[in-house]
Amino acid sequence: MILTVTLNTSIDKAYRISSTLERGTVMRVAECIDNAGGKGLNASRSVATCGEKVLSTGFVGGNNGRLLCELLDRDKIPHDFVKVATETRCCVNVLEPDGLSTEFLEPGREVTSEELAALEERLVSLVSRADVVTMSGSFPKGLPADTYVRLIKLVRSQGKPCILDTSGATLKASIDALPTMVKPNTDEIGQILGRKVSSVEEVIGAAHELHERGIAQVVVSLGGDGAVMACDTGTFRGIAPKIEVVNPVGAGDTMVGAFAVAMARGMEPAEQLRYAMACASANCMSASTGHFDMEVARGLMDGTRVERVA
Repeated sequence: MILTVTLNTSIDKAYRISSTLERGTVMRVAECIDNAGGKGLNASRSVATCGEKVLSTGFVGGNNGRLLCELLDRDKIPHDFVKVATETRCCVNVLEPDGLSTEFLEPGREVTSEELAALEERLVSLVSRADVVTMSGSFPKGLPADTYVRLIKLVRSQGKPCILDTSGATLKASIDALPTMVKPNTDEIGQILGRKVSSVEEVIGAAHELHERGIAQVVVSLGGDGAVMACDTGTFRGIAPKIEVVNPVGAGDTMVGAFAVAMARGMEPAEQLRYAMACASANCMSASTGHFDMEVARGLMDGTRVERVA
């Protein structure tokens, strides 16, 4: 079973509009798709689509929290959340006819220290049942900067692998807790290492350096140019086939969920990368955030190249 932890859940709304977005006007929405959101819940759907058991936990609250649980039930995603006093946020993604995506992300409302303690207590039991644990996304207000450090140590104390997918200062503050895998982009790995990282060669060196600090798998996203992964068996670059992008939102989360599945199935790291990238590409071909067709992903796997670069 894969356990996903989402501290800053949301109701994700994809608004498809039939003309170019214009400021200061009334824009009519041609189609609205609601999903239970937050990066970890996109990862949960990825795990389920891949055919593995998943359990989602984190915080939900208020009417939006009830709707979020209903949407997960619709997607047949099991969940065990800590209920909080504040309302779960909403996030909106506006999709224009030319494929341009504009996101409006609400901040998460305050979570108390008592509610965090309740989640930590629940995790002790849930982690014991998991093969892999993922932790994804930002914090709601009220949580201390070392929250992921505490949660990673809890997971690792039970001998379970932990994938961390967050960004900015939160990612930098959590690195020394040594999650099993991190997935920064080029800007984020540069912030961690204190230098600018831009070329593929610099990314390869940076991924290797961060791996040497004790993180088993460092996966650096290159956007449309693929990804680089440094691990014990070497450093690899994955290159995805060209596709027609419909909605790229949630592709990175899909990759995290697919990596967790590949780890749980005992795949070699290079094959983990190929599998995860194919699932992420399939996500980009779906209008619904965090959803993809596994048959499409299988078809993309043959065209996804993984090459040793160091």
